[in-house]
Amino acid sequence: MKTNFTFLVAFILLFTSCKKDEKKFNVVYKVVETGSGTPVYTVRYTMPDGAIQSKGGNSQDVWVSERIDNYKGGQYLTLSVEGSGGGNYELLIFINGSLQAKRLAGDGFGEQVLGVQLVN
Repeated sequence: MKTNFTFLVAFILLFTSCKKDEKKFNVVYKVVETGSGTPVYTVRYTMPDGAIQSKGGNSQDVWVSERIDNYKGGQYLTLSVEGSGGGNYELLIFINGSLQAKRLAGDGFGEQVLGVQLVN
């Protein structure tokens, strides 16, 4: 019985002291200009370290970020657009290749923001 108890305690200590691997995510941000005009807009998005990256002077119909790796679970992501020229936009955030968040936005209302939190 004492041997079983010792084995059980050793087993519990072994598995409770194991460090869980922190789940990592990759993210792609996308902005689609859905209007008929050619507005100029600025895109801002969250980087893995929490910094905000800004890309201004965009006028293409579709802007897509590179795939960005090493986001951590629990992190809050934002994608925003601010433009001039009467643009209408669709903001999309893809996490690990799947669409996770989407919203419509338009010029004349200031910066429009889409946010989503990564789940552990």
